[in-house]
Amino acid sequence: MTSKLCTAILLAAFTLPIHAQEPPGRLVGRVVDHENGKALAGARVTLLGTELNAITDNVGGFTLNNAPAGAATLEVELIGYEKRSAPLRIRSRETLEAEVRLSSRPIALPPLEVTVRSGRLESVGFYDRRVEYGRQGRFMDRALVEERNPQNVSDLFYNQPSIQVLYGGAGVRRIIVNRSGGCDPSIYIDGSLGAGAGVDAIRPEHVEGIEIYVGAYTPIQYKSRTDCGVILLWTRQGRR
Repeated sequence: MTSKLCTAILLAAFTLPIHAQEPPGRLVGRVVDHENGKALAGARVTLLGTELNAITDNVGGFTLNNAPAGAATLEVELIGYEKRSAPLRIRSRETLEAEVRLSSRPIALPPLEVTVRSGRLESVGFYDRRVEYGRQGRFMDRALVEERNPQNVSDLFYNQPSIQVLYGGAGVRRIIVNRSGGCDPSIYIDGSLGAGAGVDAIRPEHVEGIEIYVGAYTPIQYKSRTDCGVILLWTRQGRR
């Protein structure tokens, strides 16, 4: 082979298009008992075909960072339960959230449900508080807001336990907590303390998430003096 031919082959090799690998994604979730929904600690969670694995914590939670984008298989095993494998697709630069149900006996389980976490809500700690406070708080993400299709933001507070929406003058609605004859919760909009009558100044399509805490079970950074309760409202882009 001549030197000119070798040079041509080398140049061709170096000029071939190089397809960069997609940036990784992230997978978080919980492992629970299929029968009673109880969190399962100590379960091993593995993303097959990779070195990524985790052991669930005391609330059944797990996190797999830097998961390769694309089709994957999640495997979960725990002594006393049937091993479970489920297909999913990791999305580049996004956090997926999954709840994995295990059964102690061989039965047909529903398909694994995977949702994409909101980067906005993740940045403000919404999901961390949802795990930490569990049933002590109530949480609405964008999907739930769209499902309810409210005309006003205050419509989202109807049928919420311990919460009442009262009509005031000039069509203003007031949100109160049914404790000690009724009290006004502290309402934060994008982390800033606002007024209860001001939630309807925000259009429903701009709401990314809502957190409701009644009584003393309130995140310490938002705790009020009266222990009435706190409502946290997060908009899609934050305050401008």
